[in-house]
Amino acid sequence: MEIGFIGLGRMGKNMVLRLLKDNHRVVVWNRSPEPVKEVEKKGAVPSSDIEDLVNKLQSKPKIIWIMLPAGDVTDKMIKKVALILQHGDIIIDGGNSNFRDSIEHYKELKQKNIEFMDIGVSGGLKGAEVGYCMMVGGNKSIYKKMQPLFKSLCIKEGFAYIGKNGSGHYIKMIHNAIEYGMMQAIAEGFDLLANGHYKDLKLDEIADVWSHGSIITSFLMDMTASALKKDDKLSYLKPYVDDSGEGRWAAKEAIDQAVPFLVNTFAVQSRFASREKNSFAYRMLAAIRNEFGGHPIKKK
Repeated sequence: MEIGFIGLGRMGKNMVLRLLKDNHRVVVWNRSPEPVKEVEKKGAVPSSDIEDLVNKLQSKPKIIWIMLPAGDVTDKMIKKVALILQHGDIIIDGGNSNFRDSIEHYKELKQKNIEFMDIGVSGGLKGAEVGYCMMVGGNKSIYKKMQPLFKSLCIKEGFAYIGKNGSGHYIKMIHNAIEYGMMQAIAEGFDLLANGHYKDLKLDEIADVWSHGSIITSFLMDMTASALKKDDKLSYLKPYVDDSGEGRWAAKEAIDQAVPFLVNTFAVQSRFASREKNSFAYRMLAAIRNEFGGHPIKKK
């Protein structure tokens, strides 16, 4: 297939490389030129600006995948792209946008007869190697036509049509809130290991063995082991854990719907607390986020 791709950040660049590996034609644009040059060497078609990108797409309908930070940056890019596209063309937002924003984008683009798909993407940096997990909201017939793209991007059986517009980002929002809760549980467990009855435990070895067949074996436990192998005291980290928004949105949604959401809401609040407290648990949380997603850390 053919696709235009805007945004070659931590995940976007690796997604393009997976598409190129399966011989899809990918026209790319990024604000900074270095990632464009990198993927061009692998076969991507570079573009000088958004209009140039759209013009270089040869098939109909034209498909534009936007992989940018949620909020104002994505909003402005969707509006900019929509001015250039024609009836029947498709815009995909693969970032971590608020599902309510995605519903509004759908309504605005529908008036222009432009299709809009919202896709929650999970997999972090590891997704480049093993494939991503994708939750797709929008027109089901378009989802079916785009399956060759999803098969190239995703791990086997790692994508699904969720429902109408906004649902892809809604599911991703709740996925990320669960992720917050799971990471909090891991971090607190290792805090007790580090400061409990038995001193000088080899935390990296414990994490590694838990990654092989235990009930809590998981992608996050793999990242825990990876972080601890670098420094099992995590002494280079400040106990500051950032949050990217989805956990807050999910906690608010739970309040609005009167649905108990205790663990995941606590995990969001705990990140706020991390900015005040010197705790191994919060250093552990920061390290795991950095391992699986390349998220920023604050060093001492």
